[in-house]
Amino acid sequence: MWSRNSLTCAVALLATLALAACNSSESPMGVSKADLPAAQGSATTPATPGTAQTTATAAQTTAGAPVPAAAGAAPSTTANAPGAARTAKLRFAPIVGAPIAAATPLSQRLSALAKEKGIVLGTAADTDNTHIMKGYFSALPDGNQTTIIYVWDVLDPAGTRLHRIQGQEKVPGGGADPWSTVPAKTMEGIADKAIQGYLAWVSGAKT
Repeated sequence: MWSRNSLTCAVALLATLALAACNSSESPMGVSKADLPAAQGSATTPATPGTAQTTATAAQTTAGAPVPAAAGAAPSTTANAPGAARTAKLRFAPIVGAPIAAATPLSQRLSALAKEKGIVLGTAADTDNTHIMKGYFSALPDGNQTTIIYVWDVLDPAGTRLHRIQGQEKVPGGGADPWSTVPAKTMEGIADKAIQGYLAWVSGAKT
């Protein structure tokens, strides 16, 4: 039989656990090859609402390399720039999981290609950004190759995930530091796929 004091303690404990569950942050997202299609290249999956998560490898690499973003870049009038993209304002969040040497060519390509495609870029100080794009990266030894796994989350200003772009690339070489084998060209190619994926999604989302 439960005494009155025991019942009171049990109820209090259950209430505490329920509150903690409501207020807890999301657990880190381990990005591994099992999360992605076996085929090399970019793939997209239907997005479900949720806040951005971090990769399990972020603590092992130099994270937080900001993507250069030119606020108020003039929209392009090229045929490659969908009208929906010109009505959106995109901010790139700091990249998670990639060291500075790998993040720099990626960031430069993202900024240049976004402006070329007519995407208006914003900064963290802007209050009228419509989307935030955050990238998570892992580099994994894979025999005599290195597999780079990437996930791009497109968020609204409140941090709710609206869309996800993900994929993987393989480059020759491996070793104790997989990132040392990743050429700038590979990171630039990932930037191209990120922008293409965003444009394809935003055109469908806004039309």
